[in-house]
Amino acid sequence: MKKRILSGILAAVLAAGTLPAISVSAKIDLDDLPTPVSSNEVKSFEKSKPKLKFDKSYYYNTHLEWSEVDGALYYEVYRRNLNGGNYTKVGETLDRSFYCSSDYGQYKVRAVTFTYDDKKKYSDYSNAIEYRAISYDDDDYEEDDYNSEYEADEVACGAPPMDDYDDLPEPEPDEAEYEEADYDIGASAPAEAEADDGYSVPNTEEYSHSEESGYKNPAITPLSTFSADVDTASYANVRRLINDGDNVPADAVRIEEMLNYFDYDYPKPAKTTFNINTELTDCPWNSGSQLLKVGIQGKDLVETPASNLVFLIDTSGSMDWVAEEKIELVKKSVNMLAKNMTDKDRISIVTYSGEERIILAGARGTQVKTVSKLTSLLEADGSTNGEGGINAAYSLAEKYFIEGGNNRIIMMTDGDLNVGISSETELTKLIEEKRKNGVYFTVLGFGKDNIKDNKMEALADNGNGSYHYIDTAREAYKVLSDERNSTLFTIAGDVKIQVEFNPAAVKGYRLIGYDNRRMANEDFTDNTKDAGEVGAGQSVTALYEIIPADGKSKESLKYQETTGNDTSELLTIKVRYKNAENGKIQQVTKTVNKEDHSKTMSGGMKLACAAAEFGLVLKDSDYKGSASAQSALKLAQSVENPDAYVKELISLIQKYIKNEK
Repeated sequence: MKKRILSGILAAVLAAGTLPAISVSAKIDLDDLPTPVSSNEVKSFEKSKPKLKFDKSYYYNTHLEWSEVDGALYYEVYRRNLNGGNYTKVGETLDRSFYCSSDYGQYKVRAVTFTYDDKKKYSDYSNAIEYRAISYDDDDYEEDDYNSEYEADEVACGAPPMDDYDDLPEPEPDEAEYEEADYDIGASAPAEAEADDGYSVPNTEEYSHSEESGYKNPAITPLSTFSADVDTASYANVRRLINDGDNVPADAVRIEEMLNYFDYDYPKPAKTTFNINTELTDCPWNSGSQLLKVGIQGKDLVETPASNLVFLIDTSGSMDWVAEEKIELVKKSVNMLAKNMTDKDRISIVTYSGEERIILAGARGTQVKTVSKLTSLLEADGSTNGEGGINAAYSLAEKYFIEGGNNRIIMMTDGDLNVGISSETELTKLIEEKRKNGVYFTVLGFGKDNIKDNKMEALADNGNGSYHYIDTAREAYKVLSDERNSTLFTIAGDVKIQVEFNPAAVKGYRLIGYDNRRMANEDFTDNTKDAGEVGAGQSVTALYEIIPADGKSKESLKYQETTGNDTSELLTIKVRYKNAENGKIQQVTKTVNKEDHSKTMSGGMKLACAAAEFGLVLKDSDYKGSASAQSALKLAQSVENPDAYVKELISLIQKYIKNEK
């Protein structure tokens, strides 16, 4: 506990120092950004040298500071003993200041950068400064000695020992190279770090509430309209809660995201952007009802466009709050994605805590070492000015905008914004205005206890992106490697689904989930209304509970105008979207007939039923009927040839049942 407090105090003190990267408060100087050096700038950089002195803002000379070197991306600090010997590297920092602790000796600093072909380059070493203890019985001691400037190459000065900081950790080594085997999907999730000395963090997680959709009478409400949703955050977050033995809040459960977490192996469309897949069977938890699975499958890309990615990383104190691996998981996620990029791509990195900060701008996608090194130096500290970070990220995305390419901000955060704009409503307004520039906004959520799921979902939904929760390295691998194309490349925007029910054949229906995605029926053909985006090769799955019925209707819609009282057609599904390639509005349609019903479920239907039924139980839904965790488990266990994700679902339900006993 003592160590954590001291670390926090030191981080706050260091944050007050001068920063080499750009600090953005109002307007970004887009002509002076931390970029890699070009080939004709290397010699000039290698000849430059920082000017080292003691930071006069501190009473004791315990902090070094140095002048900025043009082109520097970070700095290395070296020390040797007062009696000589070799210099040893004792620190690396994105800042232009360094805390000496009680490590007396001679110090030097040099700047480091990378070229566009990912080669590391060094500046010349700075002048040397001596840091030594002061004897208090020295009659010649004057307080002003601590505030003098140091121009000489070797100058003796220092401060009394500060034993309270003896236990500060040495600088972390460079992160090891990523190996796919390290993220084996079959591996177990890493354990959460334990709180020190019994200290625990209060749970301040936030979730939005949406009312469940009840049964509708198609004679009165024949149309059901909703926006596509490809988010998967809810399932991963629920998994984290169950694995930790925590209570699962009802509002944390979004059944559509539990459904869309899994792959149902729908056939890919041959010529169109989307095809519609359906399956109709009996409902496992409501006798007398039927269950319709609607699967909207998007096409994959033969060749992916160039990407302009801006990583917007939350480095506030909450990212290192109890769950210490949070910021480390962010670093792994960035590096994982960077390793799949090409020379035609561009990478920028913005961090934000008390203030926003650009640490890399316009690097090539192949600069894996550059990205890995800079992210390894990130530390979590301070408050959370998300608004400033968002504005800075959009400015960078616009500067390096690639026409016809994939221009996207990837925000990595726990959503705990507490400086500037921070409410869900304000964030929605901010992001709605920003999205008009053609930049997509994807959110990756991290952490526990303080996550603000409501804010992260609002940012992604209104920023034309998707929202995923990363609880383990293997989840990062799933989202950023296995499903990279789906996560990064949009094939259709404003994707809307509308189902028209035949009142002559359907007595009632209910859309399961999508409670905060429902749209007014007239919005379906209104091209100004925003809806969800779908990525390359991605699918959208929805379930409807249907109560079949015989009878007549007086509704003047399709089934009155064209088929009268014909009960052979149950419903018609329409998908309307904006083609990302040409911007044209397109639509696909499919009809489901009464004879499409089958008592035998496919493996995909069993999986969807298991995920949905488990979600109904977790929400304690008013419409769960006879649903139970045991029944959901049996459905999941009946899936033939289950992949690792289905096996994990089985294990998760079993753990939930055990926890509930």
